[in-house]
Amino acid sequence: MSARQEMLALVERWDRQQEGYIKQRDERFNVMFDILAHVFGDRFTVVDAACGPGSLTRRLLDRFPAAKVVAIDADVMLLDLARASLADYGDRVHVVEADLADPSWAERARDAAETLGGRPPVALVSTTALHWLSPGGLAEFYGAAGALLANGGVVMNGDHMRFDARWPTLASAAAAWRDRMLKEAVDAGEDDWEAWWRRVADIPALSELKTRRDAFFASRPAKRPTSNVDCSVDFHVAALRHAGFVEVGTAWQAFDNYIVFGRRPE
Repeated sequence: MSARQEMLALVERWDRQQEGYIKQRDERFNVMFDILAHVFGDRFTVVDAACGPGSLTRRLLDRFPAAKVVAIDADVMLLDLARASLADYGDRVHVVEADLADPSWAERARDAAETLGGRPPVALVSTTALHWLSPGGLAEFYGAAGALLANGGVVMNGDHMRFDARWPTLASAAAAWRDRMLKEAVDAGEDDWEAWWRRVADIPALSELKTRRDAFFASRPAKRPTSNVDCSVDFHVAALRHAGFVEVGTAWQAFDNYIVFGRRPE
């Protein structure tokens, strides 16, 4: 098996591993795509923020054959998987290494979008990623996204946004539901998070990047134990409004799994 074939197999395992945590993962993707089609038709440029190995980007490019995507992430190992997964799309996708906690990510995304289409992107999408940002970092991220997008552009962020202490019954029910979904996936032979990363380390082409990846994450604050809780859905909505977005609200929900939506003024 070639190095690229190993990487593609790993991306397939990533998708199955993620579906163990997020049973409605493809439904969430498709809601985003339906909104993009309704607002922008089928020809546009999108930023996939914290793209990981390119799962959302790949599906978007398949759904919209005239669309282009700037796929951006800070994790060099996941970006290498994304490059392997997205190689067949040619100049419809531009993969960018940048840290979303550093405001300069938006400038790099803007430059990449201009290379692809000569104009600002009309949408920014993200899935299961922005919970890594602190509350202040998330607010800054939404502000940078607003400055990046064209007038009338939209942000859609799909993620778990946990119920906090105001909703103890819903928080408990949602946690039990997530645990059951993950157990069913692992019992069926799929990877959990740790098992999937062990597979990454077994691929020589990716393990060479491990030193860079480890150094990057060692330089950043550790993931907060309150991740997803200190940025509840109403925090996201308030942060989008503060960043100047209008029509702000939730486009989809399953327990504490949401898509939050905001649109820039025309």
